[in-house]
Amino acid sequence: MKFLKTKKNYTHQENDQILKEWEKLSIKKGAGKIETDGVAYKGGMNPKIAERLEGNEVTIWNNSDKRILFVAKELNDPNNSYDSRVVVRHDPDKGIYLTNKFLKAMLFITSGLLNSTEKHAAEFNRYESMEKLMADWDEAAVAKINVKKQPGGSTSSFAEISKAMEDYKEFLVRQVKLLNANIIVCCDGRGVILNAIKDWVYPNAKQVNDYVWYDKDSETLLINSYHLSARKSYQSLYDRVISSYVDALAKLK
Repeated sequence: MKFLKTKKNYTHQENDQILKEWEKLSIKKGAGKIETDGVAYKGGMNPKIAERLEGNEVTIWNNSDKRILFVAKELNDPNNSYDSRVVVRHDPDKGIYLTNKFLKAMLFITSGLLNSTEKHAAEFNRYESMEKLMADWDEAAVAKINVKKQPGGSTSSFAEISKAMEDYKEFLVRQVKLLNANIIVCCDGRGVILNAIKDWVYPNAKQVNDYVWYDKDSETLLINSYHLSARKSYQSLYDRVISSYVDALAKLK
């Protein structure tokens, strides 16, 4: 199959407007402030704190035919509703390396998606250099969002996650549609997130294999991944996504 370039233009401004309305309703419901997320920043390092700055990520996103969206449950820090777009950073000069398992798994999987085709699954390399992983990350069109924007410290049950998605369904749907990704990696391991996005945004998607659904009209693949912080090896997390992805491409060719 051939992925299509987006016919829509993502902007941080429109994404931020959705999040502003989302937060307004969250505060009204007594649930407090929310995190911000969307297309990952690709600029340099903030000299004061170890965070990425805005860069050319919007241009990359809007001109890419592989737009990869990772969808997770919630932030892990219950007291810090930070901006998820700033966190993937690497500064070898200052010794800053990724230690968060979810983020590093995202790097491995992004590199695998970027370098795999229907005829070739990019081989997992546990000892791949951070420089190579970051080079692939910075070349790729990547976004990461959470369906529950109020941080929960990884404590929320799937019932709570489902309720949050229902309560803020309008905004979640708007954000997913604005992003218009064509590879969506749903990171909960149970299919709760995938089923919600499939039902609300891609109701005509058809199952291709055990872990992948495909929406023909939008040329979108939805992949049911493990949670990327699960007690599994990086290779297991990687193989679940990449092998399913390559198999789906071959079947859809």
